[in-house]
Amino acid sequence: MDTEQVAAIPDGPDGFTYLNELSNPNQLSPVAWWTKISLSNSSDRLYSLRLILHPGSFFHSVDFYTKQNNQWVTVIESPDGVKNKDPNAERFHWAGIDLAPGQNKTVLIRTTGVAPNKLAPYLSLDTQFNEYVARSTIWDGLLFGGLLALAWTAILLSLFARSRVFLILGLLSFLTLLVEAIRRGYDKLNLLSHTIELSYRSPLILGNLTILMFISFILAIAHSEKTHLPLRQLLIAWAIYYGGLVLLSAFGDVFQVYWLSDHLRPFFSLTLLVIAILFIRHNTPTRGLILAVAAFSLARASLIALEASGSLPASISNLSMGSLRMNPAIALGGFLINLALFAGWVAYVGLQRKKAQEKIAHLQREENIRLTKEVARQTKALNEALAYADEKNRQQTQIVGYISHDLRAPLATIAGYTKLMQHKANDQQKAQLNAITRSVDYQLALIEDILAYATAELKPLSLAPEPINLADFLEEIAQHATALSRQKNNLFTIKVTDQIPKTVWLDGRRLRQVLLNLLSNAAKFTKNGTITLEMIATPLNSQWHLHFIISDSGIGIAPDQQEKIFKEFSQLEQSKIDVGVGLGLYIAQSILQIMHSELRLESSLNHGSTFSFDIQATAEKQCVTWTEPQALPIFESTDPFLASQPSTPLETESLFPTLSNNQDFPTLKPPLPTREELAAMARNGLVTDIENWLITMSVQYPACTNYLNSIQEALNLLDLDAVERLALS
Repeated sequence: MDTEQVAAIPDGPDGFTYLNELSNPNQLSPVAWWTKISLSNSSDRLYSLRLILHPGSFFHSVDFYTKQNNQWVTVIESPDGVKNKDPNAERFHWAGIDLAPGQNKTVLIRTTGVAPNKLAPYLSLDTQFNEYVARSTIWDGLLFGGLLALAWTAILLSLFARSRVFLILGLLSFLTLLVEAIRRGYDKLNLLSHTIELSYRSPLILGNLTILMFISFILAIAHSEKTHLPLRQLLIAWAIYYGGLVLLSAFGDVFQVYWLSDHLRPFFSLTLLVIAILFIRHNTPTRGLILAVAAFSLARASLIALEASGSLPASISNLSMGSLRMNPAIALGGFLINLALFAGWVAYVGLQRKKAQEKIAHLQREENIRLTKEVARQTKALNEALAYADEKNRQQTQIVGYISHDLRAPLATIAGYTKLMQHKANDQQKAQLNAITRSVDYQLALIEDILAYATAELKPLSLAPEPINLADFLEEIAQHATALSRQKNNLFTIKVTDQIPKTVWLDGRRLRQVLLNLLSNAAKFTKNGTITLEMIATPLNSQWHLHFIISDSGIGIAPDQQEKIFKEFSQLEQSKIDVGVGLGLYIAQSILQIMHSELRLESSLNHGSTFSFDIQATAEKQCVTWTEPQALPIFESTDPFLASQPSTPLETESLFPTLSNNQDFPTLKPPLPTREELAAMARNGLVTDIENWLITMSVQYPACTNYLNSIQEALNLLDLDAVERLALS
């Protein structure tokens, strides 16, 4: 129908009727509604009027028509519309009409997208309308400015405090700002007004999204404070419901959304009120403010529901022109409550931060006190440990000094008597005494090394190269090795290449220490067998390469023990009868390492052992031919007991007789008086004196080796009763 046809419709039940006579004026439907307004000026003055449709309501479309020159035209196209056109026409649905004295005018209004109860227009003078617009603009500015400041401050605080609650509150304030701006028509001042469908749907989308954000705000508070939220499942159901309304507002039937919003929002507000009341029972931050927000939301939703149903009292509806949503007092009241909620939450966060800082400071003080006590305790324990270690080191040094003194004293006595005996000794006896002197000197040097080794806390040994006569050096080693071999009835042989350098520059003392340690080790673990020292000398440019091999036919070394024996204080597990501290091979390896060499081992269990190493030494060009050294004479005892004993195979003219490993020797013993001395030492526990007795007897009575070995084995086991029995047997 066009405007002419609508204007021709008569008044009455089948035509235009009054709004209060409609059967359901609150029903929103997609049909178009025509409203006919009759204006009459019975006064004698001209009135400039504004015909305003329900402010705060959302119309899909509005058109005002008036009759001009017998034709119906839109008010904007009429002279009145052109005359009264101003920017406010974009914010409100209104028409400006000039009514002369005695003039009558009819205005037709076509609307869509709104219920009939929102079609009754407001008629106002032009001046009154302008005053209303000015006042509402001021109130709107206060409202928008406050909401914008609240949103911006909350978002900034969320970034600095890393708080999800502040972020949601900022977004909630920003969405509220958009909803209030659209409700007051400010969206019609931008490009959104040209998109009619989007302009009509946007209030619904943003309004439902705002409620969804408010629910998220409550859930975030409960989550951040780890507080049990009453009716949490119901609140989540409301969140899902409003999320669905957002989608339905954007893509579905708008009229269903309006119906659901108007009829179910009071129940949602009631849910918030119940939750807020239950919140009071918990120690939830800003619970009082949340209760105020819920109460305000319930009251506002109830008034809007009454307004939608047409049951709102006139005294309340007259508070504002149009919808209650346009009332600035109600809008500012909601803003102030939100602002109070924000301020309360900021104060709570500040209080929480202060409490956290105080707690951290308290914990720091407690931790500092604890750490101070712990440091004091650890320092005390460390000082005690250092004092204990110093005392132990002092005791060890003192013990080493005592041991070295006790070892040097008998050796010094032996050396002194040896020098006295040399004055009246013949050539044969002098050779024997010289051998004793060399052994004593060597033992004294070893004692000094042990003392220096202990007091220096196992620091690396040093070298002092000097020219030595290689042939004499090897002969001396052979004599020592022969004496060591005889202790367990072993045969010693030495093999040297024919041509050797006469003089070499090396640390003879250290090399002697290495060789005698290896030979002593071989003698310790070999019985009735053979021990061999072999040296192969090879010229190498201006130096000589000396290759030493020490082999024996002793008990051998198991493969799993071969790496262990080179460690300090390590012994073979099978050598229980030969007690020692386990430093011999370690010292030998240490000396060879500073000589830029390494000790090598080839051995298997019960098949003997072979140790070898290589050194390079600077030597003179002059070479000598190696000759086998003379035999070390056996000490001829003047004791009548030994003189009456048959000679042993060791009493031969050759230094290296051939012995059978299975040869049996008669068990010879020293004279009874000396054995009685041994028994007395055993009874008194004089272990050191017994060891000195064994050394003296092994030199004076070499034929008694088997007997002396039995004494040594019992002494190694510290079985002094067995020593006494053997002495008196």
